[in-house]
Amino acid sequence: MSTQLFLARQPILNREKEIFGYELFYRNEIENSEDNSPRFATSNVLVNLLNQIGLQSGIGDAKAFINVNSDILLTNILHNLPKEAFVFEISENMVMTHREIEAIAELYRLGYTFALDNVTLTKEYYRNFVDIFPYITYAKFDTMLTDIEQLESQLNHYGQFKLIAQKVEFHELYETYKELGFDYFQGYFFAKPHLIQQNRIDPKHLGVINLFNLLQQGTPLNELTDVFQKHNELSMQLLQFANSTGIVKERKTSSIREVIEAMGTKQLQQWLIMIIYSKSGKSIKNEKSSHSLLIQKRIDLMLDLLDLIHPADMKAMSEQIRFLSFMSLLEAVFNVPLATVLENFYVTDDIHEALLTRTGKLGRIFALAISIERSDFAATQILLKPLHLGIDDIVDVIERHLYT
Repeated sequence: MSTQLFLARQPILNREKEIFGYELFYRNEIENSEDNSPRFATSNVLVNLLNQIGLQSGIGDAKAFINVNSDILLTNILHNLPKEAFVFEISENMVMTHREIEAIAELYRLGYTFALDNVTLTKEYYRNFVDIFPYITYAKFDTMLTDIEQLESQLNHYGQFKLIAQKVEFHELYETYKELGFDYFQGYFFAKPHLIQQNRIDPKHLGVINLFNLLQQGTPLNELTDVFQKHNELSMQLLQFANSTGIVKERKTSSIREVIEAMGTKQLQQWLIMIIYSKSGKSIKNEKSSHSLLIQKRIDLMLDLLDLIHPADMKAMSEQIRFLSFMSLLEAVFNVPLATVLENFYVTDDIHEALLTRTGKLGRIFALAISIERSDFAATQILLKPLHLGIDDIVDVIERHLYT
């Protein structure tokens, strides 16, 4: 499996040529997957954006337009997404049955936004989609497939929507659709799709399925968290998802357990399904990535330091140490600035203090771990002095983590 992920985005601009949103596309530049289904592609887009790249890095304050098909629509995956950030594009190939209509109506009532994609000016298209018109905000027209004269005569059918012209290839086309009253524009005249490339960190596929099955069996969250802690890559994706969606923005957090509790069983289940559909997990045979090894090494080092310096606190503080390790590596693994992380995580004061100033019990252990990782033993000696320890007292820890 590649150590890089790819996600393409193309800007959607308003009449002043300011970026309003991005359409996101699945890209598979390196791996050859046999599964190119819409469900697979959409799930990959969501996992890459929310779990790895991060919503702020991927789209900033713009809207994310993503394609949805019946397979995705009829699950609860979309309920997991921040409603203010996404617009769900309904494909022209989707057949509207009562199930699709009810799913769209429910999501609309919850505050989600929809767009008709590739509107065609036929009676068949109109009859198929007219029942969901009350739930639609945007209508996208492919300028390469739309007859201007026919559009002018039938535009009243779609006048209630905000209109988007896509595949705008040259200035005259932009001016024509602008005169017709279109609000937004997308195409090569403005920008080609831009490929985002980033480090990827994937959990073991069987581990994700196992956790999902435990949820299905009604396993209590506290037991589930014990299993979850065996999957560092999944924990990192969970933190990036929480960072993207702000699910712990108003709740003081100091452990993965508390993030899971904030999500709850239903949302966690939907999140795991999204990962399973994306098939983004690695097999047992795949070697761990350098980032996965870095995560495990930092956790092990910090736990060993905790056991040595504050052995009586080992049980009480071990989850905080793991959480601090994950949080401290979000920037290195996913390129998320620490300031951005702390904007979206309402962490406890001791975690906040440890990350920013490296003070307090947790902060001192964090600072020691960093100095040992960098082989900066002068700094290590200084940090050990207030603890009435010297290098000789932790030489076993140093040798175990630097020379093995």
